[in-house]
Amino acid sequence: GVRRVIETALPPLAATGRFDRITLASGEGPEAAWLSRLRGALGGLPLQMEVRPEFLYWSEIAPVGKGFAAELGRTTTDLLARCGGEDAVLWAHNLALGRNAPLAAAWTKAVAETGATFLLHHHDFFFDNRWIRWPEMQAAGLSSLDAAAGAVFPDGRRTAHLAINRADHQLLSAGFGARALWLPNPVTAPRHAMAGVREARAWLAARTGSDVPYWLLPCRLLRRKNMAEALLLVRWLRPGARLVTTGGPTSADEQPYAERLREAAHQHRWPLQLAVLAGQDDAPPVSALIAGAEAVVLTSLQEGFGLPYLEAASAARPLVARALPNVLPDLIDMGLRAPTVYREIMVPRDLFDRAGERTRQRALWSRWRSALPAGAQSLAGEPPVLAADNALVPFSRLTLTAQEEVLAHADARLQTALDEANPDLASWPRGGEGWPASGFGDEAAAALSPERFAENFLAAMEAADNAPPCSGDAPQKVFDAFLKDRLRGDNLYPLVFDPVT
Repeated sequence: GVRRVIETALPPLAATGRFDRITLASGEGPEAAWLSRLRGALGGLPLQMEVRPEFLYWSEIAPVGKGFAAELGRTTTDLLARCGGEDAVLWAHNLALGRNAPLAAAWTKAVAETGATFLLHHHDFFFDNRWIRWPEMQAAGLSSLDAAAGAVFPDGRRTAHLAINRADHQLLSAGFGARALWLPNPVTAPRHAMAGVREARAWLAARTGSDVPYWLLPCRLLRRKNMAEALLLVRWLRPGARLVTTGGPTSADEQPYAERLREAAHQHRWPLQLAVLAGQDDAPPVSALIAGAEAVVLTSLQEGFGLPYLEAASAARPLVARALPNVLPDLIDMGLRAPTVYREIMVPRDLFDRAGERTRQRALWSRWRSALPAGAQSLAGEPPVLAADNALVPFSRLTLTAQEEVLAHADARLQTALDEANPDLASWPRGGEGWPASGFGDEAAAALSPERFAENFLAAMEAADNAPPCSGDAPQKVFDAFLKDRLRGDNLYPLVFDPVT
């Protein structure tokens, strides 16, 4: 997702004439073909790569000595100096994810020493259902939440924080004021000739050994994507179709989830085909697979921006998606048309072992909460399944074990139970006909265009240079506000408490 933002935004930024060269700094280099296409789109503006292994995730870096932080500081300061010093703009992505705390600290120090403009682009946060990263952050040198606040939300003389949804922007602006800006991701609408769409369908049929209609979940294989719910939707609303997902797992933490889904699908003969693009050099573009899908599905527990909403709309495909409260209102306001979205899929508690699930969630939650730093434990709410004992339970609030128990029922039993528990969704079309297409109007297309993004990016540079300074406690104030918000019970999902649920 971050790379998609970079490749979409850099050409219009280059066209502004405000920059004389671009340097991409990363822990690993991109594919040669991707880099060649990007260079060709920049109108002759020089682009160079700075690939350094110390810029990788902390967990991927070999054991380091005591001088690592100092050496990292010299590396980042030298790089910024070579890129123009006080004339440089550092566009840093996802430092608040906490995957390399020493690097985040080094960039902050390098900006202070060189006088460069610092734009922190926040896509995800470690404290947003990613507390499994906290021990790693401690090992990397962040000994307390106070230290984390300064690392995640630095406040410098020429610094601004960029949010990709209004909910995050509201929390950022409470402390950083005009130095916090809402910068929604740029979107382009790929157009594929029908021949290209047919080729994508044929490739998928050959890859999977099946040519029945498919619903597509375009994402990596992550727990927070809540893939079992997408499978539930297909078996309920579109019997005879299959669910296809695109990417594979990207970390060891996600492997148990991937393996369990594969094993369960094989055992029960569920219509599920995972990670069809993983390791496939001849694969068609994801956008062509989207254009060829009968419907696009988005069942994520959380997203920063929700690109699949717009990918489906760009291709005018039906979209069956969770109405994520921090994302969808922004897009609807811009003009997204998404007639088949829902809040939750409710399931009767007699479809799973209710007592066993409560015991399991209690143990997971207690273990998860005890691993939080002391200042966060007191803020942690209870998951809704523990906080109430209702006859109907949101499928998204179950562990993978309970989700598998629900899915183990025969199609007829599932369909009857889900119809009764979800009368609004029960009125939706069945089969492959009658699904309304998603889309967006000219207003949304303009608001999310790469050219508008470039305008807003320049405004962020201006804010970083000229907005009034923030109070000294701004980083802590913003951090505390995010913690209080993200640790509420209704923001907690047992599916992401632990790699095995």
